[in-house]
Amino acid sequence: MSQITFVSPYRDLSLLAQSVADEMGINIEVFEGIMGENGWAGWKGDSSQAKSKLGASLGDVLVSRGGTAFHLARNLNLPVVTVNTGPFDIIECCKQAKQFSLNIVITTFSPLVGLGLIEEILGVTITEIVITSLPELEMQIAKLAEEGNYCVVGGGASIPYAKKYGVPSVFLHTSRDTIREALLRAEELAKLHYEEKRRTSRLKAIVDCAYEGIIAVDENGKIDLFNHAAEKILGIKVEEVIGRKVVEVIPNTCMHEVLSDGQLHINEFQDVGDVRIVTNRVPINDGQRIVGAVATFQEASRIVQIEHQMRKAITEQKFRAKLTFANILGQSPIIKQKKDLARKFAASDLTIFINGPSGTGKELFAQGIHHASQRASGPFVAVNCGALPQSLLESELFGYAEGAFTGAKRKGKAGLFEMAHGGTIFLDEIDAMPIDMQGRLLRVLQEREVLRIGAEGIIPVDIRVVAASNKTPQKLLETGLIREDLFYRLNVLYLEIPPLNMRKEDIPLLCREFLLADKRELAAPLIADMMPYLMKYSWPGNVRELLNFTQRLSFFLDDCKAGDSGVDLLKIIAPDLIQDRNKTATDSSLRAQIAAQEEVMISRVLEKSTTIAEAAAQLGIPKTTLWRKIQKLKER
Repeated sequence: MSQITFVSPYRDLSLLAQSVADEMGINIEVFEGIMGENGWAGWKGDSSQAKSKLGASLGDVLVSRGGTAFHLARNLNLPVVTVNTGPFDIIECCKQAKQFSLNIVITTFSPLVGLGLIEEILGVTITEIVITSLPELEMQIAKLAEEGNYCVVGGGASIPYAKKYGVPSVFLHTSRDTIREALLRAEELAKLHYEEKRRTSRLKAIVDCAYEGIIAVDENGKIDLFNHAAEKILGIKVEEVIGRKVVEVIPNTCMHEVLSDGQLHINEFQDVGDVRIVTNRVPINDGQRIVGAVATFQEASRIVQIEHQMRKAITEQKFRAKLTFANILGQSPIIKQKKDLARKFAASDLTIFINGPSGTGKELFAQGIHHASQRASGPFVAVNCGALPQSLLESELFGYAEGAFTGAKRKGKAGLFEMAHGGTIFLDEIDAMPIDMQGRLLRVLQEREVLRIGAEGIIPVDIRVVAASNKTPQKLLETGLIREDLFYRLNVLYLEIPPLNMRKEDIPLLCREFLLADKRELAAPLIADMMPYLMKYSWPGNVRELLNFTQRLSFFLDDCKAGDSGVDLLKIIAPDLIQDRNKTATDSSLRAQIAAQEEVMISRVLEKSTTIAEAAAQLGIPKTTLWRKIQKLKER
């Protein structure tokens, strides 16, 4: 709460001030004493305790009158409310003074208004003396004594001199109304002062909580703010610097330049003793002129550390496994068996080879294994070897050194194996990796070391490798799509993911889970109608195809209403499931015809082309796709 201290020059005023404050319900502390040019004087009674308190803590606002108020305001850094002399107070005193003389001299520390009107009312002549110093006041009163026929009206500063020189005098008392008006102003000012103190304390707490060092100076370059971080970084105590010139504390500072030219200094290196800092300096402008400057800074080593932590956090955010075994849906015995086996594999750190047709969830199993392993807190880096162009695959996997090739980043780039350090790297479509690059991968698996393109030094990596292909191991080895030595290095633990047509009992559950929650109730009867067709369909795209089907179904549900036929809707959104349930033989025959036509076309183009690239361009397919088709033709 705000505190008001009333400093009273005499006892009667003390009692009156306390009485008025009690009447107003305002809590004040009253001290009796006079402050003059030479400090405290004229204390009544035992003033030692009061003097001690006034010297230590004066509260939020001081209230006093006359010379004491004047000198309190000049000597203390606190707001002071002066008990102003009211017109009725002056009139009352002048009426008393008129009994001694029609020439009245009023002494005051600030000019009064309305004296001319009082002269007219009372028929007197009033002269005002504004007190600037006590010696000068004494001289003026001594002169009045020489001239004679004057009466002095004033307070504790002038009355003793009037008595000394025999000049009639009237003490200028303060009325209850005047004190009440002063206390009202003091109460409002105390509230404002208290709130300002709270804001200042809060700001100081915020500044001291900052991890950056903060130094602020006034327009003369004197330090008026020096937070805890600045103390810690520079090894200087705040008590040693507040009020001193900043150049005395930091000789090579540029704060004086900011004060002079108002220019911003951003991200500049500076050595302060044995500490190198990165600092920002900005001017403080009140809208018209520069009134100070502030510098914020950190140790350069700390910034490097933060950058390293940020890079690590970004890597972990970018390369992390989002899915677990809980995301692998299904209650069929075969899928439960595969999940149990995968959990067992997760407890080991051995290399895993996952096989399964496209759309069965090979990466989902890989993420689940990573999440259940001791590497769960590390990165999970998934690489589709078939999706990256061969020209980029090597640099993406192994990284490159500075200047390794035209267009290389200036500081080089870490490869995905390095990014996976401490975690798991998942190599999908491993059979799409060129044979020569498979040799480099084999070395990484054997040595757990990576050599960047164009670099000389090797980089050790701690990774677990999970590889996957939609081709069976036998097919991979027979066709030569993968090196035997690499395959056996990868195939330490083997996990085969079943296609959807081997776990059709999971289709109802998958359909329900794939649909949005707010769609399930409406979709339930429709799916029940469709289920015989869904269960007989072969699902060549596996779970991914079923997911696409449910998304398509969800899209059309908004146009459905209760009682609609699921079979009719199926004819619209998936006619293949309706038209021919038993078209396997027909499909096989059709595929054979297409394959034969494709073989003839490829053979003709190859005869006319000089390179694989030229043939692929004429056929409008990627080189890797053409290469695979050529391998299949050779197998036949």
